[in-house]
Amino acid sequence: MKNYTNAKSLHQWTRRKWLGTVAATAFTGLSATGLHAQDNYPNKPVTLIVPYPPGGNNDIVARAYATPLSKAIGQPVVVENKGGAAGAIGVGQAAKAAPDGYNMVIGDLGSLCINPIANPLLAYSTLRDFTPISTIASVSIVITGRKDLPANNLRELLNQAKSNPGKFRCGTAGPGSIGHLSLEMIKSMTGVDILHVPYKGGAPALNDLLGGHIDMLIDGAAFNSVKSGLVKALAVTGGRVAALPDVPTVAESGVTGFYFTNFWGFLMPAKSPASAIARIGKEVQKIAASTELRSQLEAGGITVQSSSELEFTELIKKSTDQINRIVKSAGITFS
Repeated sequence: MKNYTNAKSLHQWTRRKWLGTVAATAFTGLSATGLHAQDNYPNKPVTLIVPYPPGGNNDIVARAYATPLSKAIGQPVVVENKGGAAGAIGVGQAAKAAPDGYNMVIGDLGSLCINPIANPLLAYSTLRDFTPISTIASVSIVITGRKDLPANNLRELLNQAKSNPGKFRCGTAGPGSIGHLSLEMIKSMTGVDILHVPYKGGAPALNDLLGGHIDMLIDGAAFNSVKSGLVKALAVTGGRVAALPDVPTVAESGVTGFYFTNFWGFLMPAKSPASAIARIGKEVQKIAASTELRSQLEAGGITVQSSSELEFTELIKKSTDQINRIVKSAGITFS
């Protein structure tokens, strides 16, 4: 034990001891507070941005999850629609939101993978500005034909297109849309010449298909028209769809190896607490396994799914690479 020979030395030692004790106590208190805050997450409503207007598939999927998620975490999940610029406005706002675990966004193939390629000056970079939580659903795009089309499925149409280059006109929601990318992949993999007719959205393209002004359409807007018998379902771009069990996939129609779907997932701004991401991810996994949710979404042709953070990250990377290759090989311009 040290022998302090004067009052000054004793005072210095005592002060150092006191400061050390205070610092240790403060650190312990802060640590306990931090752990307590994590254990109590969430303790206020969570905002979920939908970067598209109400009523579309993005909104439907988001709200289908929001209700059970609210119950699971014991706090409201408040859905906010912030549409515009093909999802770029809402996702851009989500990227700038506080990374506190109380802000989420639902992203899809268009907003997460296509937009950054279409616009190099975009206000966000998906994997730089966000942490993926989990995928939540996917959808195969239905390739439809006008009711009096001489082909009854995609295989027949491709055979006819080979004999009649440039005869068939295919509508999509616009340059660089999922439908356009799917068409270019089919053309590239089969060598057929099908004329691309871009529209400003799926609704006007569907109207022209119903009016017989185009021969086929690749867009999700046609799903209900298939169910009501107004158009023909020729094929689906991904796996078989439960709501359309008799419609073959593109791969089954002679385009071996073809697989292209839209997907949705939840993300939080980069640097959001890992505990919040883990909690939401855990609850999403449980919700995705529920029969009620599956019945609700699969009736509309949507497949419910979930994933780990890593799997969702890899999906975004692979999808972006795939789209980049299609864009370059087909010379697609986004205008």
